Amino acid sequence: MKQIILVTHGDFAKGILTSVKLVMGETDYIDFVSISAKETIPEITGMIEAKMKNYSRDTITVIISDIAGGSTTRAAMELMDTKKSIYLITGLNLGLLLEIAMLPLCGEEQADRQALKSAVENAKNTMTLVNDLLDANMNQPAESEEL
Repeated sequence: MKQIILVTHGDFAKGILTSVKLVMGETDYIDFVSISAKETIPEITGMIEAKMKNYSRDTITVIISDIAGGSTTRAAMELMDTKKSIYLITGLNLGLLLEIAMLPLCGEEQADRQALKSAVENAKNTMTLVNDLLDANMNQPAESEEL
């Protein structure tokens, strides 16, 4: 079993979870922590820890934060040594979250790490500047022109 905790600034986590539910239906294993400018790192860590207590100690926990160097990530890093099966990913976006939400994790560290790395890589590969794709297609000769 896995739990996913989204940790973001403002209402980003709440909004993206609404989008996930639109696509997947109810997702009781995904929760979120929204922070404002007033919380300290220890307070944010406590907020994340409170969400983790809703699950058994054996549950695989995937924490996804919004900004790599942000307070959300730094707070989550404080929990990395508290439990063996905590994975922290930064750069939350809908494609990444959907892939991880559907990802079967087995509890074997190497296999789970590889599955999560693949999900991150897949999410990275979907990011593109569409203008470049359109420009590339505009520069391709049409089939009738090649004849």
